[in-house]
Amino acid sequence: MMTLMEEHSWLNDKPAFWLSPLLSTIPLIPFFSLPWSPLYLGKLMGDPTHPFLWPHLGPWLAAMAVIFDGTLLGCFVALLMAVPVYFLFKTTGRLSVMRVLILFSLAGVLASQFVHVAQGFRQPGLREFANSWLSPLFGCICGLVSGASFAISANRRFSLAGKALVYSLPVAVLVICDSTLVWSARVRRIH
Repeated sequence: MMTLMEEHSWLNDKPAFWLSPLLSTIPLIPFFSLPWSPLYLGKLMGDPTHPFLWPHLGPWLAAMAVIFDGTLLGCFVALLMAVPVYFLFKTTGRLSVMRVLILFSLAGVLASQFVHVAQGFRQPGLREFANSWLSPLFGCICGLVSGASFAISANRRFSLAGKALVYSLPVAVLVICDSTLVWSARVRRIH
């Protein structure tokens, strides 16, 4: 049983860092890819011909966009912030699950604000969301999910097949999402 403040062995921190950005996108999927959600990407894009509004396939494309962008952003933020601070805590002996959860939550908030500043959304719906209090809230929630998945997976032993799955899953998901989104953009240009 894992408690929040006690020291842990952190056996598999490298595979955990590899997997946690992908898992951080889970809270976003229902909000941004379900057509009845007020945050549905198809509505926020502000374009009635956007592939996210295609019947049946649109929500799947929106979910793939959320997973693709969120995973890449999570990797970027993990490399710039979470990994260095994590190893600082680890080398000083001050690493605990609670600190990991706080660190990843703060990284999520910073990631949401980085996207807000760097993206410069042209679409009014996306710009309104990025300017709202929901953006840092979703960032914090995604960071918390990422930190929890990191803490759980870093403190467990993986078989060789398990490690292969952990290392290959994010790459496979990104390739599938990217190729499907590129396909939808090409189909949209044709029609």
